[in-house]
Amino acid sequence: MAASSPPVDTRQGGLQRCAEPVRRWQGAVPAGRVARPSEADLAAPSTRLGSGERGAVRVPPAVPEGSNRWAGPGASWPASRAGSHPAEQFAMVPPSRRTAAAAQVPDADAACIAGPRVYVVWHKHTDLRLHDHEPLSRAHLESPRLPVVHLHVFDPFWFGRTRMGKFRKTGALRAAFWRECVADLRASLRARGQDLCVRHGMPVGEALQQLAQSVQVVKAFTYAEVCSEELEQEAEFEAALWQVTKGKGELVRCWGYTLHHIDDLQHGPSPPEKWITPYLSFGAFKKEISAYRVRPVGFEWQARVASGGSVVMSPPPALDKPAWWGEVPTLVALGFTAEEASAAEVLEPRTQYPWRGGESAALARLEEYIWGRRALRVYVGTTDWSTSGKCSATRDQTTKLSPYLAFGCLSPRLLYWEAQQFDRTQRCKGTRGLINSLLWRDFYRFIVHYAWGNRMFHLYGPMNCGSVPGGHKEPTKWCCKHYNNLFGGSDPRLWSWGRDRETLRSWAEGTTGYPFVDAAMLELRATGYMQHLSRETVGWFFVRDLRLDWRLAAEWFESRLVDYDCVLNWGNWVYFILTQLPARMDDRPGGGPRYTLPLYSPYLMASQVLGWGSEHDPTAAYVKRWLPQLGHLPPALAREPWRLFADSEPELKLSAVAGDSATEFWACTACTLENPAARSVCEACGTRGPRCGGLAAAASGLGVYGRPPIVPPPPEESGLHGSCLACGHVSLGWAGEDGRFFCGACWAGWTAEEPMVEGLAAVHSCEGPVALQRADRAHARALPPLALPAAVATSGLREPGAELAAAALRTPIQGERKRGARWAVRGNRSGVAEAAVGA
Repeated sequence: MAASSPPVDTRQGGLQRCAEPVRRWQGAVPAGRVARPSEADLAAPSTRLGSGERGAVRVPPAVPEGSNRWAGPGASWPASRAGSHPAEQFAMVPPSRRTAAAAQVPDADAACIAGPRVYVVWHKHTDLRLHDHEPLSRAHLESPRLPVVHLHVFDPFWFGRTRMGKFRKTGALRAAFWRECVADLRASLRARGQDLCVRHGMPVGEALQQLAQSVQVVKAFTYAEVCSEELEQEAEFEAALWQVTKGKGELVRCWGYTLHHIDDLQHGPSPPEKWITPYLSFGAFKKEISAYRVRPVGFEWQARVASGGSVVMSPPPALDKPAWWGEVPTLVALGFTAEEASAAEVLEPRTQYPWRGGESAALARLEEYIWGRRALRVYVGTTDWSTSGKCSATRDQTTKLSPYLAFGCLSPRLLYWEAQQFDRTQRCKGTRGLINSLLWRDFYRFIVHYAWGNRMFHLYGPMNCGSVPGGHKEPTKWCCKHYNNLFGGSDPRLWSWGRDRETLRSWAEGTTGYPFVDAAMLELRATGYMQHLSRETVGWFFVRDLRLDWRLAAEWFESRLVDYDCVLNWGNWVYFILTQLPARMDDRPGGGPRYTLPLYSPYLMASQVLGWGSEHDPTAAYVKRWLPQLGHLPPALAREPWRLFADSEPELKLSAVAGDSATEFWACTACTLENPAARSVCEACGTRGPRCGGLAAAASGLGVYGRPPIVPPPPEESGLHGSCLACGHVSLGWAGEDGRFFCGACWAGWTAEEPMVEGLAAVHSCEGPVALQRADRAHARALPPLALPAAVATSGLREPGAELAAAALRTPIQGERKRGARWAVRGNRSGVAEAAVGA
């Protein structure tokens, strides 16, 4: 009987033929409904699809040779790798090839040594727990009952290099947390009479083959994946499983990670393939998903357990080889240097929370946060934009559970039901905010699985038709209109995407000249964590102003973030950052409101760098914590230190100050003595020098903030106008923390003369980092000397206007802030500048 032609999947991004719509996890589809393969099913090198005949031999997929074993981020999209995702991989092996295919499968006697028959639970680095773990429970409830081996592999691939930036895929901080999670999982298993088999220095397929030399693997259980690199690794494991079982073993995939189970989505009014599209917004997703209930913890296997019982673990195989179980490798064994390993083991005192890896620590933190501190009453979360001052928020305003969710130490369903139980006893806004944060995980997981697939890693993003095979490489007037209708950003195909290494290094090392950005990047390097607010700020700055390939920044986050999660990290970049490119209306003849052009400007365009810095860090405590060289400046200057040099006289511009200050002098107008440029008053008579007399020393003391930032700030002046308490001049300046006003020149002069105080590092306590304080405990703030309560003037001679200054000490200054479009961008970047940052 001739085989029928496979149907054509006409979804955007799935333009290839596929065989029967078999899903990659265990579950049933309602009668009368045909579920099409998802984007993850189409992208995966699947090996489960066979002919349907009993005893048919299935050929494992060929693993690509060389270092590029996986089609990961940045790997020649939109064109896929040769042989990566062909339609033939979903078809059965033709009968004419079965003989040849059988010859490729090694003999069982050569593949494994006779030993106990076992089931294998493959713990990946995203499910390092025992509670609410469906693959684990199904393995221990499987019939016939056999010993179970729990396996975890530190695959060298995860400790290699990223594709584009060549960063470590897993940094030392995340690797240290990973080790702690594995060690805790082993301790939990041993406490229950089981054990964890640990392997490192080898791929997962080789680890399974080594395992099969001592035991006979019958079946393996694990969680299903949706991202390309994880799918390739999963296929390699399955190929090894077929080799050691002679094609008879099965890899049972279970759906996890999300609040809502994917099988429940098939029972809604419409199939998920219909409403989960590449253009789905989070608001629309929440509206649709609200019709589905979250399953109880352990729902998938409770029906298999006797009434009132629980999952009873099967024993491990009886092997008289204690060394066979392996040891948790050290960081040095994973490829890190001794210096990196020792630095990762030291707790940074300025970290927001002292994370310790493992399921035990995750459950303790959950118990403490919800029931011990009852902190849901004050929970704000990371995505609530209505709350200001997030940089100085207390520890309880966020759960700090994201690393545990990323490594699977905590089940999201357990967190959900614990929050719901707390809400029944004490209703609060925090419960809704926490559930909203968990729904973001569902949103990205489902949209990557059903709609985005590998196009999430495309330069243009999964919502752009330029990332679809056969899509427009040059935008037309009406294509890709969702960018303008839903997000308002310009088309990524018109944007400049550079890869300048020096600019990238300045951003990664926190030396851009913008303190709010630099503080966040330094926190990331030191602790492996930054708030969601900071991630968006540095992301917009990276794309809008530095105009670099956003995938380089996403890879840097992958390397550094302790709570890195593939769908969350890359999903946030394409959903929040890539869709917000600055745009202007098309001014060409025939242009319309649905087609916009990118807006280029020589000035800072990411207004969040300044606006959110002022809103969420009003006292600059966050900036000063990570940039102690700015600790003696008032909040406005600590966030924008370039304003110290905005009022310099023509004879001493900031560009001249950047040179050798020892050769620069100014002549006193009273006694004609030439004074060094670093002094603000005359050495002989005490007469005040030029307005910028202290700029040279100020610039040298501020380091990178003594010169213009990497991107020019907005040219509009803003701030307070008033009479300076020091010199009496009425000019632009800033007020200290007590409200006393000083002009810009006095701030610069005092900065040059004030010695740096030691001990500006944050102090860590059990309640979290303490704000930076100066050594002057009596006043506990960093102000110029004249701001302190002093009765007598310090200079021997009074300048004209000193009486005004004395009067100002008695009269409060009524400074008025200029009201204007401070963040408005004027002008367009020239073509030469555009070429300079091009790819």
